[in-house]
Parts: sequence; structure tokens; C-alpha cells
Amino acid sequence: MTIKEIALLGLTALAPLAAQAETLTFASTNAEPVPINRFFEQWVEDVNAAAGGSLEINLRHGPTLANHTNYYDRVVDGVVDIVWGMSVFNPGKFTNSLVMTIPFFVESSEQGSLAACRMFEKGAFGADYEGLKPLMFANFPQSSFHTTETPIDNGLRSMAGLNVIATSPPAVEITKGNDGTPLSVQITEAYEALQRGTADGMVMSFTAFPAFKLGDVLKHHYVAPLGGALGAVFMTEESYEALSDEAKAVIDAHTTCDTSRELGVFVDNWNAGAMNKYKNSEGHTFSEMSPEEVQGIIGYVGDEILGSFAENMPGGQPLVDALLQELEAAK
Repeated sequence: MTIKEIALLGLTALAPLAAQAETLTFASTNAEPVPINRFFEQWVEDVNAAAGGSLEINLRHGPTLANHTNYYDRVVDGVVDIVWGMSVFNPGKFTNSLVMTIPFFVESSEQGSLAACRMFEKGAFGADYEGLKPLMFANFPQSSFHTTETPIDNGLRSMAGLNVIATSPPAVEITKGNDGTPLSVQITEAYEALQRGTADGMVMSFTAFPAFKLGDVLKHHYVAPLGGALGAVFMTEESYEALSDEAKAVIDAHTTCDTSRELGVFVDNWNAGAMNKYKNSEGHTFSEMSPEEVQGIIGYVGDEILGSFAENMPGGQPLVDALLQELEAAK
């Protein structure tokens, strides 16, 4: 080896190593075909492109790394860096977030998602996201009432005598208030419970139908604003703070309240598409609560509904007031 070659080798050894991309694993918790994954895929593509090699987010679908019930523990324990999950599946942690399940008042996912993001930014959710860094919110469309065999010919009163899967506090109360029996069944187990006759019906938005094949067993539908559910994509503050300033800037630029609003629009279109699919399917029947009926319910028991949430949420009346204010602003 020549002296020149030795010198070049020494300089190469002393040269700083090329910067490697910071990598984050994002668990969607959903089976790959679930439509919301398409939004996440585009978001990851946009973030990675904007990072220009300084940050790489790897999106993983399916329940292997995290699922609908353990998503919070998985991100806190560092099994994944970013995760998607629904607050109704961990009500002990996301107690104040349950205010977003309120029935009759939220008009769309777009409105609710934007309102939720703004509420978080103003601290309305209290300790729910303590230690966490939310990246985007999606308030799912209002749930409707569905049955397997019993025709829904008397609105919500058709719940009487039925066993109804109800996954949110409002759905439970609505079912009991109409003389039905609410059942606590995870969404992943709902199909089997309905198919076997353990459950006669379900309160759920149409977004769940394609992924969990609920349209195969739920044939009769009563479209009514029976409460939504808040989902969020988040990471821990510790993981976020460990990133470089460049990586933080890229994430911040792609996680504004406009991002939540866009996710809400996506979910609204997803819900409408799923509902229209079954409207055009043989063997399915549809009825709907009219806008006048909705306003009548709000006028008759709206204050009682709001008062119940104020009484049962840690955030109390200020939390409910914040919800109403941000819903109005988001119209």
C-alpha cells in the first residue's frame, strides 16, 4: 500500500459517519384491508418524503404488535413508537375523551375530529393524554342501531326485549332506556355473538361493517345519531423528545388540527360509502330518525344528556362547555 493510500484510509476512518435516518414503528392495530389504513399509509408516505431521509416511519398493520385493547400499553412499553387506538376500548385511561361519544350533538366526523383536536390543544381533556403526544384525532360518525332478524319498525323502541351490543356509555344508556339489554362485546367478537344469536343487535357506525363483515349478520338498520367514538394516533412524549429537531419539525408540520379535520373527512366518506353499499344490498332494510326528531330529542332531553356527561366526566361542566363551543366553531 502506498503512502497516499494509507493517508486516504486514515482520513476516511476519521470522517464522520453518514447520518442515519431515525426510525419509528407505527402500529395501525387494524387488519390491512380496513379503509382508515389508506389514510395512514398516505400520511406516512408524506412524512417520510418531507423528512428527506432524516426520519423513516414504518407502518405495520394487523394485531401482532398492538391490537384494539392493548394499544396504549404497547406504545408506553416501547413495543411500538406510534399507535392508533379508540378511547372507548380503554375508558380507564381516556375518561374525559368519552365526552366525544355524546349522542345527537355531533353532526359529522369532520366536525368532531376538528373539535377534539382543538379541545386537546386547550387542555380540555385533562390528564387523558398525560405523557403522550397525540398526532391526530378522528371522532367516528354517530352510531346507528342494527338488528339481525327483528325488523326495526318502531325506531329505538324496537330495542325492547333485545340483547344489543353496546360499546359506549351512551349506547348502553339508550339500550336500557328502551327496555333492551346492553351487552359488552369487543368489536372483534361481535360477528360471532350476532351469528350465534347471543346478541340480537348492535349500536355501531357503518365504518365497522366491511372490516368485520357485520353486514352478513346485521340486516335491519335504523340510522340515528346515537353517539360516536374518539380515536387517536399518538406516541409518548419521551419518544417524541428523543427525536432530532429536524424530525420533530417534520412531524409537527404533518400533525396540525387540519390533519385531524382531513382524517375526519376521510372517515365521513368511508361511513357513507359503507352505508350506501348495504342500502343497495338485497335483504337489508333501512329507516331513519328525521332531523325534526333529532331536534325534538335535543329539545326534550338535551340538557339532561349534557348534564349526565358533566356529572360523570372528571372534566365536569367545563369539559362539556368546551365540547359545545368547539363543535359550534367547527361547523
